[in-house]
Amino acid sequence: MDKSRQTQSAGDNSTQMQAGTINYNVTFTGIDEAAARRICQQEYAIARLNWTEEAVKIADDRVRQLENKLMPKMIEYDSTLSIFADPAFQLTIREAQISAAASERESDYEMLSELMLHRAQHNDDRTKRLEISEAIKIVDKVSDEALVALATIYAMIRFSPMSDDTMEGLNVLNNLFKSILDRFTLPANNDWEEHLDLLSAIRIGYQEISQFKKAKDWIPLKLKKYLVSGVLDDSPELRKVKDDFCRCGIPLTCIIPHPLKPGYVRLNNSLTIEDMRIIQVRGSVTIESPLNIEQKEAMKKAIEILRKDESNNETMKAQIINEWDKFPILKTIHTWWDSLTGFVTITPVGMALANAYIKSKYPNIPSLY
Repeated sequence: MDKSRQTQSAGDNSTQMQAGTINYNVTFTGIDEAAARRICQQEYAIARLNWTEEAVKIADDRVRQLENKLMPKMIEYDSTLSIFADPAFQLTIREAQISAAASERESDYEMLSELMLHRAQHNDDRTKRLEISEAIKIVDKVSDEALVALATIYAMIRFSPMSDDTMEGLNVLNNLFKSILDRFTLPANNDWEEHLDLLSAIRIGYQEISQFKKAKDWIPLKLKKYLVSGVLDDSPELRKVKDDFCRCGIPLTCIIPHPLKPGYVRLNNSLTIEDMRIIQVRGSVTIESPLNIEQKEAMKKAIEILRKDESNNETMKAQIINEWDKFPILKTIHTWWDSLTGFVTITPVGMALANAYIKSKYPNIPSLY
């Protein structure tokens, strides 16, 4: 049989069919804002099916506020808004709408929008998706004082100032905690712990087993990079460092008075040598260049002299606490922290909630969730 010519015959009244493979190339180009809003409206229509007419009237405005806060964040994150096509994300939209509808607290709509943004950012992480989804469900249930307490503990544990200037770093922390407290005060009793434990945002420990480090120990640990030795001003060691810097082109502006040790100076940065840059301004042009070999050697010697670890120096630890307490809000945090009688562990749900709350109050801070 000639294999180059194959024929297929069929009897009368039969049907001949040939099976083959058809390839479709589909390119998803995204969703525009109008379509994303329609998806939100469709999910809301499902959410409110069993609500009374009176409830819908109240919920409409709350859900609209959530949508208006959510859309700019989502567009900035991904202009294609492709996440809105994901069925799982659409279900999360409905969960957020239900929480918004149930909450009379306007700040919750901002917090829910932050949680939705985080949900989109972690779309490929099933663990995070679950944690955020559970956080969304309790936004309308958590009390003001419990939320402030949770966010304060989270910030104390997770956030440290980036600035190498001690006073500037403390000022940044003061402003952060001022935003967290907003118009509220920290709780005076422990009811907030039971409240958050009931919502699975924290787990309560027991005083006889464990408790938070007191502020005198925790604050120096948090601000460890400021606890460095420095060197006496105009000492032979300092003159040698300055001579080395001048010889290889490192600006002397990187040596500043030590804010915690009168009469001493220190380096004004805590970067590694590889991360350091020489900044030159020429007219309207700013040039950043890494240290060359000679500069690295000079900086290495300077660090050995000016940046010795003093984190176990009790005098300096007391001094950093003293500087902390000069800021009114930080003093309040100090006092409240030391009043905590037990130990609480923030759960992943609580972390998602605290992070979203802090971002809603202090948008420029990096998300650590």
